[in-house]
Amino acid sequence: MNKTLTLIYFLLFVGALSCEEDKPNNKHHGKTISNNKKPPQDVSRKALFERFIKKFKPLTLPLAIKTLDIQSTTGYRPIAGKDSIFINSGYPNETWAYGMLPDTSGNIQLVWLAPAEIYDPVLTTFTKGGLKISEQHLGVGGCGSDCCFTCDEYIYIKKDRSIYSVDSIKSCTCDESGPKKSTMKKYIRWKAGKIGEDGKISLSGVQEKKLK
Repeated sequence: MNKTLTLIYFLLFVGALSCEEDKPNNKHHGKTISNNKKPPQDVSRKALFERFIKKFKPLTLPLAIKTLDIQSTTGYRPIAGKDSIFINSGYPNETWAYGMLPDTSGNIQLVWLAPAEIYDPVLTTFTKGGLKISEQHLGVGGCGSDCCFTCDEYIYIKKDRSIYSVDSIKSCTCDESGPKKSTMKKYIRWKAGKIGEDGKISLSGVQEKKLK
């Protein structure tokens, strides 16, 4: 009888141990499940930047931009949507990718078009990871449409990354009878600067010089 009871107790003890082994250890079991979960896919800033710069056509130096020739945005890709991470002009449906300056070994140098009466080229430089370094409007802001007003604006970027923007302007006073040629003025508006090796852009203020 004692042997029978001993055998029964032994079997019950072994069964209890088996049940304990089958129960998951909540602490470690939970970790195992969480470790097997794949994190949600997240597009990195660098990946977004690489997509963004593909919108810009490669440019060559020396570069000359005649702003009056940019009458249509046909052929240029819009800067919109997630592009605002890198360029946010406040006019997402009217901003366009113009081109990328050559030699991207140190930093990325992009020219884009801001909306205005005449499209305004803007130069923005970035690190290769997509962080903005510097930004400057390249135009001198002299062009427009008015009675007895003509302009001819050019932006030059040389191989050494020096920048020269100039606008040749003619203007005179107008009244009800039309333009008064005797009041004609001829002058230029200009500014100059350079893109540094570190990507920082330095430009002078707009200067004005009268012409004879």
